[in-house]
Amino acid sequence: MGDVNGDGNLNSADALSVLQHSVSLITLSADMQKVADVNWDGAINSTDALEILLVVTGIKTSFPEKPTTPETPTDFKPYTGYVTAEPSLRLRSETNTNSTILANIPYTTKLTITNESNGWGKTTYAGQSGWVSLQYISKNPIKQDEPTGKSGTFTITCYGFGHGVGMSQTGAIAYAEQGWTYDKILLHYYHSDKTKIVTDTNMPSTVTFGGATYSLKQYIACATYAETGDYVSYESIKSLMVAIYTFAKYYNFKVPAGTHEFKASYKWEGTAVGRAMNEVLGKYVQFEGKPALTVYCSSVGHKTTSSENAWGYGPSPAYLAGGRESPESDSISKRVYTFTADELKSIIQKNTGVTLTGDPSTWFANVVHDKSVDENTGYISSMKLGSKTYKGDTIRTQVFGASRVRSHCLNIKYNP
Repeated sequence: MGDVNGDGNLNSADALSVLQHSVSLITLSADMQKVADVNWDGAINSTDALEILLVVTGIKTSFPEKPTTPETPTDFKPYTGYVTAEPSLRLRSETNTNSTILANIPYTTKLTITNESNGWGKTTYAGQSGWVSLQYISKNPIKQDEPTGKSGTFTITCYGFGHGVGMSQTGAIAYAEQGWTYDKILLHYYHSDKTKIVTDTNMPSTVTFGGATYSLKQYIACATYAETGDYVSYESIKSLMVAIYTFAKYYNFKVPAGTHEFKASYKWEGTAVGRAMNEVLGKYVQFEGKPALTVYCSSVGHKTTSSENAWGYGPSPAYLAGGRESPESDSISKRVYTFTADELKSIIQKNTGVTLTGDPSTWFANVVHDKSVDENTGYISSMKLGSKTYKGDTIRTQVFGASRVRSHCLNIKYNP
């Protein structure tokens, strides 16, 4: 352990290599990374470099011992559980959030828990054995809306999570895993011939968010972490960080509450978010000489949609015109919901005040969408429901409300 450069000696050169890797100046090979993580926390950072220096100088005589896998209690009985985290739950190599992410397990997946330790459960998914937080495991099946057969059913196939405009966080992660840099990701999603990444020469020292004032770095770090965490692909962290800075600049650094997630207690120093901040703080997306409105969402239905489609005002600026490809698997993006006609009638009446009558096959009329998924499925720009017409994201937020339909990228099918 610790001999990162493989020369048979443990010295300050090994510590330097670890530091350079932690700030992305160099990239250690997989074998080098195995011996660089001397404190066994699943991350390679300045803490590992310090441990190496302490051993090199004789202040310490050895590195921390490798944690042992918890023993399975003799009376433990394996059980099945269901993933409640949306859109997915992380499978980790050890029983802590600093350990390596082995896989992302989709919402409602049925797992077998073979061991428990300090709030974590051991399981196997897609051939990978690891640990999941039991906070997001239910011993009861996730309730699905089952048809009663009395008045026919509706099957609603939904793609994406959120309004579908701008950058997809899930798509950004996928592109980063393909080797894309943060600027390539940003210019792909906020695309136009007048969009570019520039550096702010007049950065503020503070940002006001929801009426409270934070230092610039705290605001950027706490918003980035709350939105995406600090263990996803590094370039995707940087792309989100630039989008958040641009969004704040668009609002003259006085950001309304509720426009994005924020975790004020997050300690960002020494994390991937902290390293990313040193590389991209002050960079922003510029369109025609001004900061762009860099909105983003969790995931999209194969392609992004336009701001005009989602929110009804337009025309959309060129960089929010939609139609940008996004490489997201259906296991993350797709959800299928089944409602009886009576159930859906009740949901819609409660959410909108519209009372649906007559043949259920006529309830949803004049549906216009952008075909982002296929000829029959896309982000709906307009839809008549009873006597009222609903547009764009209001279909998600008002028509379906709290019914778990996560996007207005839909296909609605009636089954008599």
